[in-house]
Amino acid sequence: MTQANDGVLPKPMQQRALALFERIAQYVDAIEPQPQKIEGKKGKPKATKDRNLLNRLVKRREVVLAFAFHQEVPFTNNLAKRDLRPIKTKQKVSGCFRTEAGADQHARIYGYISSTRKNNLNIFNELKSIFEGNPSTIFEGG
Repeated sequence: MTQANDGVLPKPMQQRALALFERIAQYVDAIEPQPQKIEGKKGKPKATKDRNLLNRLVKRREVVLAFAFHQEVPFTNNLAKRDLRPIKTKQKVSGCFRTEAGADQHARIYGYISSTRKNNLNIFNELKSIFEGNPSTIFEGG
């Protein structure tokens, strides 16, 4: 698939992607058994994991395909995972933060470093500018 210059699929390709998604969903719906009501049991019948996944994908098709229709939505969530990894590593190593204030400070510092990295700025220079009283204007208003 080719992308338009603005990072969004052209309308005809969006419609084709949506139609393909629907065809795949219909195929899976046809081969995946519907939950069967068990005699004597109350409530909804239990669905398989595959059926539950299909139902979630179909129900949230706009979110699932958002990367194809909106330029600002990345194809993967790797950036979010990358941002969480150091926090989880610190949690594994030390068990936890000793105070809520310490956790807040760590999150603010790491968030600033992460934003600096994402804006292709030099981390050392940006941290130095904070201590000199001249933080980058790119982070104002946040």
